[in-house]
Amino acid sequence: MQTENRLRFKITDANQARFEVPHEHVQAPSSPPTGPLKYRLELIQKPFGLKVWRTSPEKLLFDTTIGPLVFADQYLQLSAKLPSHNIYGLGEHVHQTFRHDTNWRTWPIFTRDSFPNGGTHNLYGHYPYFTCLENESGQSFGVFLMNSNAMEVTIQPAPAITYRTIGGVLDFYILVGDTPEAVVDEFTQLIGRPFIPPYWSLGFQLSRWDYGSLDEVKKVVERNRQIGIPYDVQYTDIDYMEDKKIFTYDMEKFKELPQFADYMHGNGQKYIVILDPAVSTGKRLNGPYEALDRGHAAKVWVTEPDGNTPLIGEVWPGETVFPDYTNQACVDWWVDEISRFHKEVKHDALWIDMNEVANFVQGSSKGCAENKLNYPPFTPRILDNLIYSKTLCMDAKHKWGNHYDVHSLYGYSMVLATEKYVEVFKTNRSMVFTRSSFPGVGKYAGHWLGDNAANWNDIKWAIPGMLEFNLFGVPYIGADICGFFDDSPEELCRRWMQVGAFYPFSRNHNAQGYKDQDPAAYGADSLLVKTSKHYLNIRYTLLPYLYTLFYKAHVNGETVLRPMMHEFYSDSKTWGVHNQFLWGAHLLITPVLDPGVENVEAYIPDAIWYDFEKERITDRKEKVNLNLPADKLGLHLRGGAILPAQRPDVTTTYSRCHPMRLIIALDDSNAASGELFWDDGENKNVPYTGLNSKNARMSDVLLLNLELELGKNYTVNWQDKYRNSRHFDCHPEAGSDQAKCEARGCIWEVRERRYSISDPCIRKDYNVVETASGITVDLERNTAFPSQRSQSRDISKLRVEITYLSGKSLRWKIFDPSNARYEVPVPLDLPAMPETEENNRLYRVQINNKPFGIQVIRKDTQEIIWDSAVPGLTFSDQLLEISTLLPSNYVYGFGETEHPIYKHDLNYHKYGLFTKDQPPGYKLNSYGVHPFYMGLEKSKYAHGVLLLNSNAMGEQTTHSLTQLVLNALDGLLVSTGLVGSLFMNKNKEDTFKMIIIIWFCSGQELPAHPCSLAWMRAGRAAITPQGKQNRTT
Repeated sequence: MQTENRLRFKITDANQARFEVPHEHVQAPSSPPTGPLKYRLELIQKPFGLKVWRTSPEKLLFDTTIGPLVFADQYLQLSAKLPSHNIYGLGEHVHQTFRHDTNWRTWPIFTRDSFPNGGTHNLYGHYPYFTCLENESGQSFGVFLMNSNAMEVTIQPAPAITYRTIGGVLDFYILVGDTPEAVVDEFTQLIGRPFIPPYWSLGFQLSRWDYGSLDEVKKVVERNRQIGIPYDVQYTDIDYMEDKKIFTYDMEKFKELPQFADYMHGNGQKYIVILDPAVSTGKRLNGPYEALDRGHAAKVWVTEPDGNTPLIGEVWPGETVFPDYTNQACVDWWVDEISRFHKEVKHDALWIDMNEVANFVQGSSKGCAENKLNYPPFTPRILDNLIYSKTLCMDAKHKWGNHYDVHSLYGYSMVLATEKYVEVFKTNRSMVFTRSSFPGVGKYAGHWLGDNAANWNDIKWAIPGMLEFNLFGVPYIGADICGFFDDSPEELCRRWMQVGAFYPFSRNHNAQGYKDQDPAAYGADSLLVKTSKHYLNIRYTLLPYLYTLFYKAHVNGETVLRPMMHEFYSDSKTWGVHNQFLWGAHLLITPVLDPGVENVEAYIPDAIWYDFEKERITDRKEKVNLNLPADKLGLHLRGGAILPAQRPDVTTTYSRCHPMRLIIALDDSNAASGELFWDDGENKNVPYTGLNSKNARMSDVLLLNLELELGKNYTVNWQDKYRNSRHFDCHPEAGSDQAKCEARGCIWEVRERRYSISDPCIRKDYNVVETASGITVDLERNTAFPSQRSQSRDISKLRVEITYLSGKSLRWKIFDPSNARYEVPVPLDLPAMPETEENNRLYRVQINNKPFGIQVIRKDTQEIIWDSAVPGLTFSDQLLEISTLLPSNYVYGFGETEHPIYKHDLNYHKYGLFTKDQPPGYKLNSYGVHPFYMGLEKSKYAHGVLLLNSNAMGEQTTHSLTQLVLNALDGLLVSTGLVGSLFMNKNKEDTFKMIIIIWFCSGQELPAHPCSLAWMRAGRAAITPQGKQNRTT
């Protein structure tokens, strides 16, 4: 009894140790369960058996008394009766449906390099795990057998299941949940939560085996860039290597490969290389094969039974040896070799292949000895019925034991070794994805469904495969879009590109000898390109939502690509759906999976569903006939959802520079909710420290739906509940200590890693010069990011000058240092000398460089009263935009426009500022221009901000920021830059006086000037606060 929801029982030899999986993550709980158990265990004596019951309502879940227990040295068998036929999982195979056929189907489980052609044979992964949905209540349970030996599993009509394995122990985990999603949560708690992939890895990716040369790779890159396909990642397969030797590259055909990553990065794209485990025993063309030599010296290879002689096999480069990733010396060698290769050929992530482990000869070049390991008394129904077929001899030696026991752990151990490299791979998140896998690999890696073919069966069968890997805790999953083997017909590839745009891992990849199938290869004006761009743009629009789903998978163990029955388990019609799938709970994808078809029968479950593209409500809880012509697939948004979205671009790097928006779909109650996880998309620390906050002071708690009656007194008690994994760093800037942290209402917890958001659109190597009187900053536009303003030339270099005018005021100016620009010739009554004594200033200024922004902080309250970092800065020839977060909703000023109330309504109102002979009217710019506002702070203080600029402009107020947009009109010069002056004092009365004295009551009229009316209405005003009162605003 491990937890309230998890039971473990292990059947082993009491007198002799047997092999057990040395899992990296699975550990016994540190303490017994504290709450009531959702299960009970019943032991039967004669004959021996176990019964696992759900306690509420009572139901028998797993009953081994249906058949005898057999436990011999090389044959272990156990059967169990199950409560329903709704069985999902077990792998890796091609399952033509998501729900298992229980009519005596036998599935072998043992990792194998084989084609997923639709048979029942074993494939790349080893997953003795299934979920069983009990009934319409949604109550479900999972069963995991922790055993890595070759086995077969038979599903029977009773319904029942029989396990037959040829080694190890029977180590079972029963996971009891209230819903199918809860079972996945339990399983990933046990084996390890999925990793959060870097944001760029959610973009579209291109690959093929045998481009032939780097020039050809670049042709593919350029032609797909030219047609504007959203496209983030380019791969090279083993053809980039010298004679297919890992840690080398072909110095003739791929001569410029060391610079290729920079070529990709210059366009906001990434580059991934493939690595196989097998190492050639031959020399390089022009000298020794140093990676091999260092491996020999460190004794890192899988050996013959003598434990010393490296086992020799044959893979792509010819005669090879095989690294033993269960050996720490091998892990150290592997990490060092990748590091050396990265210094030579920069790359952004690793694709590891052939790690089942694959061998082109049977066992070894010498053959395999006739013994009980190579020829066991019982062989499960594995492919070829020969246990060492296309792999190593079973008596080969690893540090963890015989290959007989650890064969299916080879890919898992290779992932663990590769992850050790990723830990020291710069400071950013990288990515690993692997062909061979075992439960727990999703903690560090993704997977693809292997070497499929360009046919209509394989496009269908990819969906059950991806749904199963979400059950297995590997949500970063996809299939080779358009098929790996064979030429892909235009119709098939077009339909596959449509559905592939919604694979979590979206990559088009094909094999040597077949025609190109990247989108541009079908013609820039083809229907395939048109529809591919359309649905990839939708994917990129919704990437903030997809990224949030991966965060929730990492934190809560939720599925990303979700079976319909996980959300609508009370509807039995969803239990067998395998040709549709969901992104999370809210986006339903219905692809076309047959040739010559434009009408698809789809099931629409019981909810309000909006056609995503037509924005209309569809039918519900019934099968519908969707008309999906050649360029369309079905997309439906579930009512009750708020999806974060972002304007798409040709890469995720550029997309992340665009504004975000919300897509809101109301449910039956006219309500909707949603979540967003957002970070810089690549920092390794993010999964642990969470979202960076520029103003993390927590001073307000909003409680909703309390249903309290006015006029009565109440005491409301609540408790914040949170998980450690949901902590975020609320003091991301330098100089944090316990006092500063706790002053923000946070918990002080020392962490080794730190995190901050970076802005890819402005270079970070600013020339910041601080003096006693101010700060100077030089900004340079990052030319890797194209301008989004074709009508207004961007300024490439800017200077920021910040001057500490006095203890109560400061000024900053942002301008083009290379070209003179118009400045307002209105003199200001400024102090003769700046305030150079820091102790005399009421404020401090902080420059943020990730992204660039200016923060002004009132010292005594630590309240941020100006923060232009989060919204960002635009500075082009005829469009200048700056925004600031506001410390409160109390904002006054801006004119001359008619406001219905004195205090600004911050609900997304826009006001134009440009003098005009216009009678007063709501939101109409009128006779004067006053780009000045006063803001109250959450303390007793206030401040004012003036933008000294006379060009036409607009001001937008929102709940969180004020946005100033300047547009130069025809015949007018644009301002040199943005100039701000900020004034503050000790209390509200002094602040009002300060403003009045400087701007209205100084006793000096502004000099006569043609622009004076546009800036200040001449004359004096007497505005005096009515006494001193203590009140809360």
